[in-house]
Amino acid sequence: MPSDRFHMIDALEDLLDKERAAILDGALEDMGRIASEKERVMERRELTAPDQRTLDRVRNKAARNQQLLAAAIRGVRAVTARLDVLRNGPSDMNTYDRAGQRTTLGSRHQGALHRRA
Repeated sequence: MPSDRFHMIDALEDLLDKERAAILDGALEDMGRIASEKERVMERRELTAPDQRTLDRVRNKAARNQQLLAAAIRGVRAVTARLDVLRNGPSDMNTYDRAGQRTTLGSRHQGALHRRA
């Protein structure tokens, strides 16, 4: 049985390495398949607790991938926001005068500026 345990830990580590490569390559469409494979490995009844060193290695790989995924998500959000600004122009800016009255600058409703290529 110990060889099964090591085989499963190796399989999990291999999947974590594949996940890292997919994130770094921008192949985020592969993430669903890799997640399903990780679930199948973790659901096996033969998986027992590995030694502390192996557990730390797997935990570090999982934490590394989590950080990479979080950075990828931030990047996608930044690109989405930038594309929105390029598509729609900058958003309105609200300011206040000395009397505390709000004024909107750059309103698209007031003579919008049109760009031409």
